[in-house]
Order: sequence, then C-alpha cells, then structure tokens
Amino acid sequence: MQHDASPADDDLARFASALRRLRLEAGNPTLARLQAETGISRTVLSEAFSGRVLPSARTVDGIVRACGGDVPGWHDRRDALAQAIARVTGADAGALDAETEAPASDAEGQDSTRAEPRLRRRTAVLLAVGAFAVGALVSGAAAALVVHNLYSGQLQAAGVTPGPQIAVDNGMDPALTACVDDAKVVSADTRADNSLLEIVWSDKCYAGWGRITRYDGLAQGNTVTIAIYPQTAPDGPDRQEATEHDVQGAYTTLVVRPTPDTLLCAEGSFTTDGKRIDLGDPICI
Repeated sequence: MQHDASPADDDLARFASALRRLRLEAGNPTLARLQAETGISRTVLSEAFSGRVLPSARTVDGIVRACGGDVPGWHDRRDALAQAIARVTGADAGALDAETEAPASDAEGQDSTRAEPRLRRRTAVLLAVGAFAVGALVSGAAAALVVHNLYSGQLQAAGVTPGPQIAVDNGMDPALTACVDDAKVVSADTRADNSLLEIVWSDKCYAGWGRITRYDGLAQGNTVTIAIYPQTAPDGPDRQEATEHDVQGAYTTLVVRPTPDTLLCAEGSFTTDGKRIDLGDPICI
C-alpha cells in the first residue's frame, strides 16, 4: 500500500484517513467482522478510524493484517507519528501505546477507563458551522473516547437509576445546553467515501444526537444529511433530522431517550455532484 503522507508531515487526520482507505480497499469489512478477526473491540476500532486518538501498535497491527496491508510500513508510520506527537505534547511516546483496549467480548456501550476532556460549548458551536475536518486535525493527541454503559439492566445492577439529571427537550440544539459538558461519542462507524457516522450521548441529559462527517473534500455545492430517532418510531415525532449545505459535516438536535430500554438510532447520507450517497444501515445505542 502507498501511504499518502510521509512520517515527516503526518498527523492523526492523515493517519486515520489512510486507515479508512485501507479498510475500503479491503472491501470495507464491518466493525463486527474486524472485531472477530482481530480480537479488538468495535469501540477501539472506531476510535482508530475516527482520527481523534492515536491507536496503539496492537490496534494498527490488527487492522492492517485483517485488511492485507503492509504491516512493517504501518508500524514504522505509527511509531514515527507517536514520536512526533510526543515532541509536541511533551508526553512519553511509550505512554501513547498504553491504550486500554476492551476485550472483544465487551459490548459497544460498556465503560472504558480512558478519559476524554469535556466537550465545551464552543466546540459544539464549531461543529454546527461545519468545522469537523479542522476538529479532527487539532483534537488532543492523547485524548480518548469514554464510552458509558447505556443499558438499563446493567446500570440498575450497579445501583444506578437511569434518567436525566438535566431537563432538556427533543429538538433542542445541544450546543445551547449543558449536554455538551459530558458529551461522549458512544458509537461510530466508517461508511462510504471515508465518511464517519456517529452518535454522541450525554448521561446527564439522558439524550443523544447524531453526527456525520465527510472526508472527501467535496462539500462545496453538496449537502450532508443526518437523522436520529428512537428505534421504535423511525419516522415518529421524536425523529430529528438536519441537512446542511456546503459543509464537511452536520449534527442533529437532541433526542431524549424515552425509556431506558429504547434504542436511539442514527442514519445519514450526503450528495456528490447532485447524486445522493446513502450511508447504509443505521447505528444504534
């Protein structure tokens, strides 16, 4: 495989984009299939493809082997990027490989010990105006996604009663609420043309919103559409949908989980030269 950047000018966004391309060239295997072949959880695999955190050497090795890539070349590229990040952040390059990887038996929504800085309202507002690509470039190198358990049975078994701590309504802009303060990406999947489909969740608001990002550089003159809804009523009144023009990405307004057992699902599409590209099956939490 030909890398699209040399180690000297590499960054997280380019590295993740190349990983997504490698996956597409291998037939775009699902996260479930990659999990089965690598023994790495879908959550960690999603993080690797998202470009928000440098994946560990083990994760890179598993993805590259499963997709038939140049394993030594990818190891060299990953190590060079880790050293570059360490020089900028002052972190220990070796510590960047100490990623806590949940075993493959873990569900998508189970707790992780990795910490993520709070998403601030300013960040959410930037997302609203389409600064997704910029965010991917400047996100903290050592930041990781924290995935909370969203299933009521396990929460109740732990003595936690699911429900909102902050009152919000369906259709509210998360950027204008306190939901962004504990927001976390809890499900993500790479789709057509290196696009990324995500669900962001706030425990305190007990609500989520969908987000889509395109990485093809073809935003001008095209649209991005994202929707989130309760699985029990895909076209019901709680469905939230957003279509943005001339942007790299978009996010929906809030959907409050109606009951602890109701799944929230997100789906998306975008256009290229007027042709609609559907991103396939929804992701759900």
